[in-house]
Amino acid sequence: MQEKHITSETAVEPVLQSVLPRTTPLRARMLELMKARGFTEATQAAYVRGVLGFCRHCGGRKPEAITLAEAHAYVAHLKTSGASTTFRSHVSAALHLLYENVLGQVWRPVSPLRKRMIEDMLIVDDAARYNLKITDAEVEAQTKAFREKRELSEADFKKQLDQQHMTLAEFNRNMRRDLIKHRLIGGVVTAKVVVTDSEVEQAYNERKAEFAKDSMVQLALILVPAEMSASELKATIESGKMTFVQAAAKYSQGPSPQQGGDIGFIAWKDLAPEWNAVLRGLKPGEIAQPVHVKEFEGLLQVVSIQEGEQLPLEAVREQIYNSLHEGKFDKVFKDYMEKLREKAVIEYRNM
Repeated sequence: MQEKHITSETAVEPVLQSVLPRTTPLRARMLELMKARGFTEATQAAYVRGVLGFCRHCGGRKPEAITLAEAHAYVAHLKTSGASTTFRSHVSAALHLLYENVLGQVWRPVSPLRKRMIEDMLIVDDAARYNLKITDAEVEAQTKAFREKRELSEADFKKQLDQQHMTLAEFNRNMRRDLIKHRLIGGVVTAKVVVTDSEVEQAYNERKAEFAKDSMVQLALILVPAEMSASELKATIESGKMTFVQAAAKYSQGPSPQQGGDIGFIAWKDLAPEWNAVLRGLKPGEIAQPVHVKEFEGLLQVVSIQEGEQLPLEAVREQIYNSLHEGKFDKVFKDYMEKLREKAVIEYRNM
């Protein structure tokens, strides 16, 4: 659904009022700042909508209770979720204004490259605490394996280094850092990740439909209006005050609202990762946690499940193990990095 562009200043006033049913002290400060900078009411309304959507995404918490890291993560999420460029630009600018000029925090979106550089720096520093050492022989062996895997002669390898303006000593230094990093992660993170046979079997029994050949799920979708909270609408439906079909007909900005938002059958293997994650384990009639669909929050309901040919456990054991291991690893690694950040003082400089 395309966003309506309002050009008349008299037409804008109702739009601004519609997103300001009540003005909190924080919102008042933000509005005062935007007015002082000469923002049009249309821009003010777009910024406020962006912040409200961000707060809903974070479980309805107030902006001052949401970390800067979560704000950066939300901006990154919008980029991968298919949100329009205009919407992403408004949200990013609104959060920049909110955090830096209202909450007094330095706003600087952390690029994936910068984030990776910071994590590498923290991990290597932590490795020094454990006195981890990598020998020259290990570095040479790994460099040789690197060349052989890519079928590079020594001359070709040197040519590639020259093209990247890198010396062999610099390459070996990077290789040593990578080996230290992987050894440390293997010791303090991977060693803590354990997936048992019983966990694999339990996941198989709970999610059999996902591990069946040609298995499909019938879904209904509500795209929630910007001024509403998807979590609150979900709670209203689950309380019995209205059905999913009624809510779709009344509120949905998405397809087939008068048919309960039914979007038909989709193969489990074709579901987007975000959808697969929230739908996993749900039974017909149950509603998943909110997802993002472009600039909207969305609610998904499992209407029915069409099970295909059931695959035996042994055929999917490795797939289930890897899925469970990845989920546990991500959690342990995230906890580990959070602890490192808490102990570190990082100074960001313009590069």
